[in-house]
Amino acid sequence: MQNHIKSKLRFVSLSVITLTYFFVQHHPTFSPVVFWGLTLTGWAIEIVIYTWKGKKAEAFLAVNEQRLRVLDFIFVMGYMWVTGGVGESPYLILIYLGIASIGLYDEKRVGLLYSLLAVAILIAYDCGYTYFYKGMWGTSVYVLSHIFMLPVFGVMANLLIAHFQQIKKEEQTVLDELVTSLAKAIGSKDSYTLGHSTRVQMYSLALGKELGLSQEEMFTLKYGALLHDIGKIHISSAVLNKTGKLTEDEWLELKGHSMEGARIIGGLKKLKGVRDIILYHHEKYDGRGYPHGLQREEIPFLAAVVNVADSFDAMTSSRSYNKPKTIEEGMEEIRRCTGTQFHPTVAAAALSLYQKGKWPRFKQTDHCEEEEYTYDMV
Repeated sequence: MQNHIKSKLRFVSLSVITLTYFFVQHHPTFSPVVFWGLTLTGWAIEIVIYTWKGKKAEAFLAVNEQRLRVLDFIFVMGYMWVTGGVGESPYLILIYLGIASIGLYDEKRVGLLYSLLAVAILIAYDCGYTYFYKGMWGTSVYVLSHIFMLPVFGVMANLLIAHFQQIKKEEQTVLDELVTSLAKAIGSKDSYTLGHSTRVQMYSLALGKELGLSQEEMFTLKYGALLHDIGKIHISSAVLNKTGKLTEDEWLELKGHSMEGARIIGGLKKLKGVRDIILYHHEKYDGRGYPHGLQREEIPFLAAVVNVADSFDAMTSSRSYNKPKTIEEGMEEIRRCTGTQFHPTVAAAALSLYQKGKWPRFKQTDHCEEEEYTYDMV
């Protein structure tokens, strides 16, 4: 969402700059070569970045935003150079807007810092501009009067950031409470599932970090892993807690939990990506999973992450009908089933975490109906 806002701001700014050609072309210092060189370069960058499909563009923007911000500043100074400098150029307003816009999408309170840095750079820039065109070093009170309000805009940006952070925190708290309540709802029918879901969430987040997932993907993974079995709320307690082998009808009922869970979560727009995790976390890489028999890259990647975490916990957890494997045996099973049940990239990440001693390890601390777990990152 933030990258979407940045894209719009850059597109609008570049469009306005292109149209201002008709108003600035008669300035004494105007250079069409510099103006159109900057403008066409800007459009070329715009087209290349923003015509990439979805995640590729988002990933690029997330990693390179600081560089793009510096490039924006350099471009504006280039336009100012051929339209009268700090004291006369109409493009100075773009720097003011750039500082103010930080409050719309930045997560750190850097508005004041950036504005003070901009003031220092613009003063040095004006000294160079004056020397180039007039043969003397220095700036003027007139020029300083044009930039002295930048720190005020920086403070305003910081206030906006603080405001949005508070709203986001409140929304996050509500969402956390909602998701936790949903997870506890299934735990009330099957005490194993709540502890299982908590462990799967921790395994999944460890995998996500190892895989270098984006902040948005980690957000989706956090809730998808915790709620992956939410559909079991409509499965009878007799089936969920049965100690013996399930009949064919009981197995079909149990397999329906992924589709039922997707239906439950489907109406929550904030958890749109979570639905795919819930629906597809039992799909296998070779196509032998359920509910739709997807294979390879047809399976949403985050669902493949939860599949590994879910399977590992099922293998290493103690249940009345199941002798748990050790962590070493569980990892060996992941290795053995790489490319058949498990996505190779995710399985490799799990094995890498284990080899580096960073795979989460849980210690059961209470055996009451609602199990609680602590974990050690070793």
